[in-house]
Amino acid sequence: MTNNVQNNILNEYDNSLIILDKLEIKIKELLKDFLEPNKANIHTISSRIKSKDSLSKKIERKNKYSYLRDITDIVGFRVITLYYDTVDEVAKIIESEFKIDEQNSNDKRKALEPNRFGYLSLHYVASLSEIRGQLPENTLVSDFRFEIQIRSILQHTWAEIEHDLGYKSKNSPPQPIQRRFSRLAALLEVADEEFKHLRNAIEEYKIQVEDSMNQNNLNNVIIDIESIKEFIQREPLVKQISQAISNKIKLPLLENQKVESDTIEYLLYSGYSTIGEIKRDLEQYRDQIIKFTVLWINESGRNNFGFITCEVALIRLSYIKLALIGNAPDIIERLRLKLFPINIGTEEQFKQLAARILKTYKEINP
Repeated sequence: MTNNVQNNILNEYDNSLIILDKLEIKIKELLKDFLEPNKANIHTISSRIKSKDSLSKKIERKNKYSYLRDITDIVGFRVITLYYDTVDEVAKIIESEFKIDEQNSNDKRKALEPNRFGYLSLHYVASLSEIRGQLPENTLVSDFRFEIQIRSILQHTWAEIEHDLGYKSKNSPPQPIQRRFSRLAALLEVADEEFKHLRNAIEEYKIQVEDSMNQNNLNNVIIDIESIKEFIQREPLVKQISQAISNKIKLPLLENQKVESDTIEYLLYSGYSTIGEIKRDLEQYRDQIIKFTVLWINESGRNNFGFITCEVALIRLSYIKLALIGNAPDIIERLRLKLFPINIGTEEQFKQLAARILKTYKEINP
């Protein structure tokens, strides 16, 4: 390649930066719109315009370009998914929404030899579809191709570390290092698959919990973060108690908040094991929960967050359950064994909490 050709491409690059910037913004917006239904499984969508220095080195190294539009990755996008099977879901969307340059696209997952482990990623070279390319606002960018890389977050981790170590070719590391590379890559592949299975197992468990609750078999539903989340969403009594507390202390009740793991600990250390037991006591101690919580918060003189959630009904139920033990030493023993299993609390903190629980309960039940 002559210096004139290289200089012409670099000059074209300088003159096209505004167009390339528009292309980057446009495609990134489209990717976000297209992948919205998969938002929960998408980690990040990133983009970049190739730097002039990087472009110059590529032109010199490849020695095959005549025009800027010949370079397929002048603008690049990367979609990182949480799970490896989402890569194929994203790929189908990309294929349906963009015009794919099959000749220059590359599925590196298939290119990897069966007896090797390593970099796995799906690379598309694409351009705007004909319909979108004809829109007036896209006229300037319709002729440019761009690259879209799709990979899972663990595949991305491997690629980034491999790049940082400087070994992009499978044959470039010394032989003992190649062996370590393969072992690590294999571990990441296994982890990628196991995270997918874990996600599926959680989804299956959620369905089982929903089925048990639909059949009103609450005594068979053990307490965990999924069962409590489902219980809060579907049990009217939880919201009724929480709303009554909200009205009395004049703090807004926020719904659809995620369930904190602390709530599960509160329920377990106070002696509950199934959702059925919680519902039974919510019904029995409804008025006491409201009075106890209002008094507890008012005596604190503040609420750190300026709002409450439906979890407040369950947390204060656990306090009432402790209060029913009836004496401070046994409450302290329960707290010591369950609430602080790694010795976070001091003996004085245990005593103060137990004393306050008993005092508050006696005030609402003189």
